[in-house]
Formats: sequence, C-alpha cells, structure tokens
Amino acid sequence: MNSVKDVIRIWCERLDAWFLPASSPPMPPENSRVGGLRAADSGATRFASGGFTIELDDVATSLILRTARSFTALVGSRLGHDPQLHWEFGQFLMRSVRQARHRRTVLLVADGSAVEPWARHASKLTGVTLLRVGFEKRIGISGPQIRVRFPGNLDVTRDEGVITMVDRIDALYVRRGGRIEDCLTRRLEQTSCRSVRVGITAAPECASLGLIDTGAVGWFDSEPTAVQKSCSVSTQDAEKIEASEIVNQPFGSVPAVELSTARDWIDEPDQWLVHCTRASKGPWPDETLTQYRDAILTCDRWVAERTALDSLCRIIHSGEILSSAIVSSRKYRVVCWSAVPLLDLLRQRCFRSHVQRWDYEPYGLAIRVKTLSKLGGRPVIYGQPADQEKLAASDRFRHQSVGKSGRWCKEKEWRLPQSLSLATLDPSEVRVFALDSIPARERLANLPWKRTFLQHEKKRASKKTAKDGLSEIWKTV
Repeated sequence: MNSVKDVIRIWCERLDAWFLPASSPPMPPENSRVGGLRAADSGATRFASGGFTIELDDVATSLILRTARSFTALVGSRLGHDPQLHWEFGQFLMRSVRQARHRRTVLLVADGSAVEPWARHASKLTGVTLLRVGFEKRIGISGPQIRVRFPGNLDVTRDEGVITMVDRIDALYVRRGGRIEDCLTRRLEQTSCRSVRVGITAAPECASLGLIDTGAVGWFDSEPTAVQKSCSVSTQDAEKIEASEIVNQPFGSVPAVELSTARDWIDEPDQWLVHCTRASKGPWPDETLTQYRDAILTCDRWVAERTALDSLCRIIHSGEILSSAIVSSRKYRVVCWSAVPLLDLLRQRCFRSHVQRWDYEPYGLAIRVKTLSKLGGRPVIYGQPADQEKLAASDRFRHQSVGKSGRWCKEKEWRLPQSLSLATLDPSEVRVFALDSIPARERLANLPWKRTFLQHEKKRASKKTAKDGLSEIWKTV
C-alpha cells in the first residue's frame, strides 16, 4: 500500500525538475505548506514541495492513490472530425483501460484535454479507475480530483504536466509537430525506460514513427476481420474514388444485378429537386454524442464508415431524410434541396477548405418539384440577416442570408420544414443517384426507385471553381 504523501511528493519533485531552473529555487505558491500533508477545511489534502502544490479533492481520491499499484497517463492530440481516426484512437483507448483494470493501474488524464471526454466515457464502460488532473488557470467546469498549482510565472500546459508526473504514458494519437510530440520526445530522451506507448494510425500527420525512433513502444491496431475488410472496401476510400480510374473502367466483372436505371429525368428542366448527401464528420443527425462514442469505442470498424455513400444508404434503409439545423438558422430544422439540374450542380461544385469538404457530393436523391411542394417545401427567400424577422412566422424557415458574394443564390435552394418519409411517396416520384463504382452498384441494388449512376469524366487541377463556373465534367453512365 502506498503512502499518499510519498506519491504526491514524487509528483511534485518531477514537476519541479521539469519546469523549474535548478539555479534559482522557486517561491512556493501562496497559502501552501511546504514539506507537509494536511487536511483542508473542505476535506481535501494538500502537499507542497518547491514550486508546485498538489491538492486532492476528498478522502476517496486519497484512498485511490494509497491502493493503486501504478499510474498511467492518457494523452493525445486533438482528433478533428474524421470518424476513422476516432475509431483507431478508440481501439487504443479501450485496450489501455482494459489493461489498467486488469493490472489495478490508476489512469490519469489532464482535465479539459482532448482525451478527457473519451477517457471518462471508457471509464464508465469498463469500470477502470480514472482521475482527472487539473492545472491552475486551466481547470474545467466540473472540477478535477487532483489540482496542481504552480507559480504564476510558469507556463504549464495540461498534457505536458501530466506527462511529467507519471511513470507510464499511453499516447493514443499524437500529431506531428505539436506540443505533445515535443513533450514525449523530451521525456524519452531523458529516460532509458521504455515507458511510453504510442498508437500507430493511418493518419498522415501521425507522429508515432518518429517517437518510436526516439524510444517509444509502438502500438498497432489488430488485423481487421473479414467482415471489417468487406465494409472497408465498400466505403473506406469513397472520398478517393473521384480521383480513381475505377470510375472510368467498364463493369464487365461486376456480378449481374437487377438494376432499374434512368437518365431521362436529368434532362427534364424544372421538374426535379436534388438532395446531395455528404460524409458525416461525427454523429449521425439522429445520434447523440454519447451514442456516437459508445459505438466508436465498442463496435467494429464499420461504425466509422460514414462517407457520402454511407449517408445515402442509411437514408434508404431508414426510409427517411432527417431534418437538421446545420446550414440554416438554428431555430429551424429543414431538409435542403436544390433546383439546379444535377449535372450542372456537380459541374459548379467547389472544395470548401475551411470545412475540408466539397459543397456537393455525387450521391443523393431527387424528388419531383410538385411532390415536395405538396408536402410543404418552398424555395428559399434570399436576403439580409435582418430580413428574416420581417417575414411571416410560417415563412421564416425559408430565409437564407445572401452573403457578401451572393453565391448562395446560384444554388436555387428549396427547404422542407420537416423530415421526409420516403415510404409515403410513389416510387415514380423519387430517383437515387450515385457515383458509378462496384460498391455503389452492389449497395444500391434491389431498390424500389430508379437509379442513375454518374461518371466523373474530367477534373481540373485546381480544387476551386474555374472562371467559367465549371470545375468538373460529369455525365451519366
């Protein structure tokens, strides 16, 4: 059984050695007692040595420190919005927490860090003991179990602090060139103990290989099963298919599938409205963040398959296009459509660098104008932000700010102020379209609606729209 005083003393000494210059003894934080452990009025315990003070929130935390066999810090860079990276990160996290539970290891995570919400969720799923370490000036709203105070002239970042304190570190995902990579490199260079494990992911910014060269132990994800491989082949590289030669190859090798295809609707002016699907960068529209993390942490890789084709298949299987308030005013949940003919819409699309995605993808559904109009769909009313309140309450869902460039007007947007059930529509009123590929043909087989497959004939070198307004050339198969 550990002495709580000794555990905290070691942590303080490590923080002092890392952050404070040896030539000038630091002044201890105010109201601290150097060299002792005491009970505060709130029931917390505090220990100070040199320049750092560590305070525990209650007796329960003291008991955890006293009975712990060892401590491991969980650290990681910010993950962004890639579900595939989330899943890889989640596999390393769940492996770490399961091992910690088996070995009676206590996990530490920096309060407010990128890893913290995921670690707390994994702790609830597995029952492993997790303590949050908060650093002064960066304390989260909920309050950590371990609070570290330090002189005001120091700059102590969350992850750097927790990396310094413990014997072992599990770096679940580290981005190249970031502060966490620098801290881990410095830690590895100062000790010969191979106490740092780093997750190896497919992300191009992953810094794992460089850290392994410095002395870290690399973690690989387990080999995917046959089912996972099948799922991965069908959707994993959907974003890359546009630039692939596969879309221009004949499909003579594709198994014969009964397909009801149609191209004539493409040439019917003013008769159809188009709804393009896009990849989901996180939870689905009807999925909470908690449900998303549950799925990422406990399910196979297929749950991270959230490309534009996956979005389309999910709509088809559920039979409903869910309304959302992502692109419209947060007050109004709508389903968005465009009156621009499909091929023209795709020809003038462009890549939005600030959100790292194309504004339109070659996957989605089309519905007849008269059908959507009967359901309550109406054209967007473009104007200035202040114009929305001037509209009748029943029409405010239609308002869209025209913006400085006026580009939004070119989309000829329509909106439906509720979700759309496809089961209520006659099959002749709906069309399904997708980029032509083996996965798309297989996954969109045996549907009640006619399908249209598209080919990407040519792509300009620039991702931005050309001067003529046409950045790409599309055609039907």
